[in-house]
Amino acid sequence: MATRSAIRFVSRRFSNGKVLSEEEKAAENVFIKKREQEKLEKIARQGPGEQAAGSTKASGGVGTPSAESTGSKVSEDKDRNYAVVAGVVAVVGAIGWYMKSGGKKQQPEVQE
Repeated sequence: MATRSAIRFVSRRFSNGKVLSEEEKAAENVFIKKREQEKLEKIARQGPGEQAAGSTKASGGVGTPSAESTGSKVSEDKDRNYAVVAGVVAVVGAIGWYMKSGGKKQQPEVQE
């Protein structure tokens, strides 16, 4: 329900200033309800085991349903792993740079 209203709000907000008539709003509502119903039917046709495998395929992850059921939280997405490593290196570098620059404060020389 919230998804439907969010989609409706966004589509109306960014519709290039076009004001929809009541008939167009009703047609849009019917289309959204039909799309949501098709999604629910598709999920219902899949079994509980297939549903977990389908969500893995949709998210782009590579893995088997048996590996997911064991509870391992290790990501097999190569791009995401690289991003995590790059983020950690950036944070460690920033902390090192901050610590290194903190002790080099020079006192100004006084000229007479």
